[in-house]
Amino acid sequence: MKPKKLTLKNFGPFIDETIDFSKLTDAPLFLITGKTGAGKTTIFDGMTYALFGETSGKIRSAKEMRSLFATPEEETSVLFSFEHQQMSYEIERKPEQVLAKRKGNGNRKQAAKVSLTIFDEKGKEIKQYTKRSEVDQLIKELLNLDAKQFSQIVLLPQGEFRNFLISSSSEKEGVLRNLFGSQFFQQFNEQLKEKAKLQQQKLDHLEQELTLLRKRFVMMNEEPTENVSYEETIALWQHEQTALEEIILAEKAKLLKLQEQQKQIENDYYRSESLNKSYKEKTRLIQRKKELDEKETVIVEKRQWIKQYEFAQKLQDTIARSHEYVSDQLEMATKERAYFEQLTHKEQLYKKWLEQEEERMALQKEIDGLSKDFQEKKILLPIADQWQQKQVDLKELQEEEQALHEKKRVISQEEAQILLEQQKIQEQLAEQEELQENRLHYEKLRQEHEKHQEMIEQWNEKKEQIESYRVQLNEIKSQYEANQEYLSQQTELLDRLKSQWASQQIARLQLLLLPGQPCPVCGATEHPNQQDRHELPEKEEIVALEQKLAQTESVIDQIHQEIGRNEADRTKISEQLTKLTEWCSAKREEIAKNEEILKTKIKKTFIFAKVSDLVVSLKEIDRDLTAQISVIAQAKKAQQEILEKLPEITDRLKEIEQYIDQNKEKIQQTQGESASLAKQLEKIDTHTLSADVKYLEEQIASKTQRLSKEMEQGLSYSQEINLLKTQIDTIHEQQIKNDQKLESIQEKISEKMKEQDYFKETEEILSFVQQEEVYNEAVQVTNAYEEERLIVEDRLAQLATISLEEELQDLNDLKEQLERIKEEVTKQQESCYRWQEQKNQNQQIIEEFSSIYQTSQKQLDELIELQQLAQTINGENPRKTSLERYVLQVYLQEVLQVANSQLQRLTKNRYQFELAEEVGSYRGKTGLEINIYDDEAGMSRGAHTLSGGESFIAALSLALALAEVIQAQTGGVTIEALFIDEGFGSLDEEALEMAIEALETIESEGRMIGIISHVRELKERVVQQIRISTEGSGQSKVRYHLG
Repeated sequence: MKPKKLTLKNFGPFIDETIDFSKLTDAPLFLITGKTGAGKTTIFDGMTYALFGETSGKIRSAKEMRSLFATPEEETSVLFSFEHQQMSYEIERKPEQVLAKRKGNGNRKQAAKVSLTIFDEKGKEIKQYTKRSEVDQLIKELLNLDAKQFSQIVLLPQGEFRNFLISSSSEKEGVLRNLFGSQFFQQFNEQLKEKAKLQQQKLDHLEQELTLLRKRFVMMNEEPTENVSYEETIALWQHEQTALEEIILAEKAKLLKLQEQQKQIENDYYRSESLNKSYKEKTRLIQRKKELDEKETVIVEKRQWIKQYEFAQKLQDTIARSHEYVSDQLEMATKERAYFEQLTHKEQLYKKWLEQEEERMALQKEIDGLSKDFQEKKILLPIADQWQQKQVDLKELQEEEQALHEKKRVISQEEAQILLEQQKIQEQLAEQEELQENRLHYEKLRQEHEKHQEMIEQWNEKKEQIESYRVQLNEIKSQYEANQEYLSQQTELLDRLKSQWASQQIARLQLLLLPGQPCPVCGATEHPNQQDRHELPEKEEIVALEQKLAQTESVIDQIHQEIGRNEADRTKISEQLTKLTEWCSAKREEIAKNEEILKTKIKKTFIFAKVSDLVVSLKEIDRDLTAQISVIAQAKKAQQEILEKLPEITDRLKEIEQYIDQNKEKIQQTQGESASLAKQLEKIDTHTLSADVKYLEEQIASKTQRLSKEMEQGLSYSQEINLLKTQIDTIHEQQIKNDQKLESIQEKISEKMKEQDYFKETEEILSFVQQEEVYNEAVQVTNAYEEERLIVEDRLAQLATISLEEELQDLNDLKEQLERIKEEVTKQQESCYRWQEQKNQNQQIIEEFSSIYQTSQKQLDELIELQQLAQTINGENPRKTSLERYVLQVYLQEVLQVANSQLQRLTKNRYQFELAEEVGSYRGKTGLEINIYDDEAGMSRGAHTLSGGESFIAALSLALALAEVIQAQTGGVTIEALFIDEGFGSLDEEALEMAIEALETIESEGRMIGIISHVRELKERVVQQIRISTEGSGQSKVRYHLG
């Protein structure tokens, strides 16, 4: 990828500047120079933003790169063209920005835009993309780089690589981690630690569960298990379970014996109970059988009556069917008579219809004549409609022609008016350049005024400081006087205390005097007037006085120190006050002088401004400039609107003229078509043609309907006659069938009546079957009797073995024995259940305890493995090298191998990089240390021992190698441009000479190398230069110096 041209509009400090890299092809090494903050690195930011939509380093967003000097109407954009693999690309991006509305007042928010145009080797446009997702994807596929990787490869921060050379392994690790994305290993190590922590928590939780299970296990002898191992605990518990099992077996044997006794007693009880019930039941059944025998005669009579009723009920339906057939025969005879009468009437009507056939033929002939006339006139009807429509169309076209001519006149007037307005606007825009100069003058004046105001604020602050110092002097003076007075009081107190102390000491010594010995105070051997013993001081009074004396002396010392500090503070503040007073006096003169200079500049540039008050004057100038800017902006806006309107008006005029020509052609065509239609309608009254057609159509419909109605009537007569004949035949056949069925049914009834002698006539049977309730009651009584008799006889047969003479056992005695044995069985069952429940609970605890213990052992093994793995990965090993650092060693070794080819060439095979293998005193100095092998000395030494020029060359080689390695890892894209940012300012003359020679050597490889620096020596050595100059207002301009 080779840059061709970069255009920055309202981007950073650039208003509208183009950096043409094609001008620098003669000598690929060029210098980008300018003052600090002029915008040297902004050029690279512009390239990065154009390609990836973000600035290098992401320090500022694209929206924040909008120039502060851009007017609300001007867009911010970056246009970057480059070559890649014999193809040319041009990409333009515009960030999201707030602009003035094109029409009306107010602002509008414009969304971010992007376009990418691709050209072939001949410069012909191939395709254009305008969707951001498509452009971003294409750039990524084209370069195989993202914004971060592009910055790492193309922009080399030379100073950072010099620091990288001599940094510790820990510092290198942080840099390489970001470059090669090895954060995974660090994150993996943290995850291992967290996992080990969670594993330890799980293990602790399992230990707590095991402790709780120990407390829950029930022991028969309450033997403690707190100090017993887990394996011993399980063995002890299993022994306990064995003992419990023996107890349970013994208890179950007792229970079984009791249950057998219970079963024997229950058998005796239930057998006796059953015999008692059977004895009573047999007695009752014998009595009931006697009663049933007495009812036998009545039941026989009822059975005979039921038999007669059922005979009558079976014959009832047959008799009813015979009556129905008789009724049907009478009904069919009535229908047959009615059908014969209808048939006679219909045959008379049909005969009359046949006599009117001639009238119907005449009507059909009349309808045919009317239809022929109707078809002839109907064909001419659409032709007449077309002729009338053409007349209407012709009138509308003539009216439209007049309207088009009127529109043309109005648009021509509008065009003339807009051209007049455009001339006025151009006169207003001619003042824009003068306004721009006035804005720059105002900006300089405003900045100078801000400095002037800062000077006044400093002067005011110093004045306030002087007043503060004066107040402090007065306070110090007051403190000094108070301290002097307090010192006098404390000195007087000290003298009194000393006198008291001396008196006490004399009195104490008086007690120790021996007769004839000289006094240690006065030297006398005799003291006739001695103090009374009761006036002598106690030891405690002497000690208290001595303490008070010491305190007073300490207070006096402190007062002396405080007075000394007061004198020192007063001297210091007085000196500062004198200096500040002198500074304020000088600054006041400087302020007055600056104010006069500012007023003179304002009068010179802005004649209309009043200079009596600088603030008011600047505000007045700002308002005037703002008003002029607004006028210019409105003029630009109006000009833009005019430029948009003029093509529209021209297009409208052309469009109107086209419409006029088209309308003339339509009028001529319509007139021709109208004449042709009129010729076809000769001798035809077009006004009555439609009415004639309608009248003929109505006559045809009316007569056709009449004829059709008469034909339908004749057909209806014929169909009705045929239907009546069919119905009569059907009834006759049905009468014959009914006669045969009736005869058969009557024969069956006669045969049934002969089978019995109770009923004589069929009417008697129909009357007898009405007694349904009596029948149901008789059936119910006989059925109940037979059912009960059967049950009694069957049960008596079953009880035949029961002797009514046998003696029975006492049930109450057996019941008491049964209740006692049941109570004993229940108690024994509860005992067995308690022991079994205890054993089951204990067994559940043993199983749970064993499972948890096995789990804890597995988790303990996993915890140990995790801890060992985390320690190894973290570098807690003999090599003091973490896994991440080991991986970064591989990357760094690859970078050093590539860098050695550059370094040996630049140093004429004297130096080469080596990765230090020594283990440092701690991990921070192990694994990524870089040494330099000096071929002349025949030994390796630390990179920090290199001189300034040597360290520059080494850092440059390292930077180029790192860019090449990252470039290879991202797909091997070829970057034919390289920017080196700063790193030259700290070099001495000799080191700078070595650095320039190294760069000239790299230049011979065909790469375009741009040095971003403001070092003066580089300006003298590098022929091709892009100079970024500022104009005092903060705006920057691009200048070329090509030799």
